[in-house]
Amino acid sequence: MTTALNRSPLEASPSSGRPAASAAGPAGRTGVDDRTRLHPAQRARDLADAAAGIADVLVIGAGVTGAGAALDAAARGLKVVLVEAGDLAIGTSSRSGKAFHGGLRYLEQLNFKLVAHAIAERDLMVKTLCPHMAWPEPFVYPLSHQWERPYVGAGVLLYDLFGLKGRAVPRQRHFGRRGLKAHIPSIDERRVVGGIQYYDALMDDARHTLAVVRTAAGLGTRVLTGTPVVDFIRDTAGTVGGVVVQDRDDGQRHVLRARAVINAGGIWADELQQRAGANTFRVQPAKGVHLLLRPEAIQSQAGILARATDSVIIARRWYGYWLVGTTDTPWQKDKSRPVAERADIDYLLDNLNRYLARPVTADDVLGTFAGLRPLLKPVDGVDSTSALSRDHAVLTGPPGLTTVVGGKYTTYRRMAMDAVDAALAPLGIDTPSCTDRLPLLGAQRWPETLARADEIARQHRLPPSTVKLLLARHGDRIDEVLALAGSDPALGRPLEGAPQYLAAELVHAVMAEGARSLADVLVRRTHLSIEQRDGGLSLATTAATLIAPLLGWTAAQTEAQLQAYRDLIHAERAALDAACGRTTGAQP
Repeated sequence: MTTALNRSPLEASPSSGRPAASAAGPAGRTGVDDRTRLHPAQRARDLADAAAGIADVLVIGAGVTGAGAALDAAARGLKVVLVEAGDLAIGTSSRSGKAFHGGLRYLEQLNFKLVAHAIAERDLMVKTLCPHMAWPEPFVYPLSHQWERPYVGAGVLLYDLFGLKGRAVPRQRHFGRRGLKAHIPSIDERRVVGGIQYYDALMDDARHTLAVVRTAAGLGTRVLTGTPVVDFIRDTAGTVGGVVVQDRDDGQRHVLRARAVINAGGIWADELQQRAGANTFRVQPAKGVHLLLRPEAIQSQAGILARATDSVIIARRWYGYWLVGTTDTPWQKDKSRPVAERADIDYLLDNLNRYLARPVTADDVLGTFAGLRPLLKPVDGVDSTSALSRDHAVLTGPPGLTTVVGGKYTTYRRMAMDAVDAALAPLGIDTPSCTDRLPLLGAQRWPETLARADEIARQHRLPPSTVKLLLARHGDRIDEVLALAGSDPALGRPLEGAPQYLAAELVHAVMAEGARSLADVLVRRTHLSIEQRDGGLSLATTAATLIAPLLGWTAAQTEAQLQAYRDLIHAERAALDAACGRTTGAQP
């Protein structure tokens, strides 16, 4: 069993109108009318409802900020519509560093306000909002010189003090050279004189964003994916009164009216604002690349945060693997397809290996992913994206449209609250936000569900390690997933070659989690695309066979989905394959 100060159950080896009930109500757990369940019939119903009425708030973009804004507005009792061009968390929100963190490095930039807010949000996630998927994790800052200890120690002490109220993570710990080597056997003791350990919280970004969206749906939010905004509705004075979306399924356009529109388009936020008739800012996409390493690549009892050539390098344990990041470079190419390049992989491995006794090689890398941070670019221009502010901004204009942009994943809830406050001000609505005390889907009955872990394992004849992973992904909704196995025993079996997942989870992704494509399932509802050496290609046919009937795909459509997934993996793996001297899909 875990507590707020103990390790998460995730350290098992990866191989081994408004509804009558709220999201936490009885129907929100197993009922057929459960509005938290996202699926094709729900999408059709929500699209018809949204087109037939006028929303109080319409949010563009189902990344974590847009999802947070939809939840914030819905929790205030407002009628909300959330529209997304692609899938939930399809952009930056599934390609982050997968951590709730205060941003220790921002202390050096004297951005105390950002760090204080981020730590408060981190602790809120661990203690209240999503304890099933956010867990404290230790990190060590290696010291190369003795003079660094008081300097770094003072910074970590300040970091601890920001989190003193209602502490959710342990305090710092100091190591000498010998103690650090025992704590991190992979460290090169010739490179360090000791280290300082502190804590942040790890999580699963795509599934967290999904939980935010489903919680909002349970409070009445109409959720529409695959519906890009193609135009804005404006009156003669230029006031925005809604949007026009195009359904990617049939090409039909729909007018969705709203009293207030929030633009949470991330890296597309400036383009959306321009389409609405204003041009007050620019977004500079900054590419961040991460590598997923096999579990044996590093031997350590803690993550590592250390200085890199131009920023910091971070290696963190994540679902039993090692996740290493990140880069910070401008991206001028296709914003819908950021990819890792050979230089990114070399940069990360070179900087990580400065601190390791046994170098990590490209062959230790299971997968890579790249995301784009939407940084606000000042008018006079800045060449280095690492110098651009990580603070968020809420911008109004044209009338009726509020844009929220910038910021960091950890502070999404504050960003959403600020955006909704600004959007509602012209309407004279001053109902306060309450999302700081609203557990997300999966967390409403978390302590009781966690206490049943051993019982669930026995009842379903599953290894305890598998149940722990299921609990981390689904929280108190684990019974929804396992109920599928009750109706079809084949769905209760682990996937061949990926026993950390049940076949039922692939079906559940379509029946309750809004997945509409093969990539939605293999990239965001699960992480098979980066956890498998071949990018999940060997499992793609199995997954497609399971979900095709649920989505009504013909044989031709199923093959098209498979080919699209193959193309995606080949594109994303090109740099890694070149670094390893292999072809995509080859075994080590």
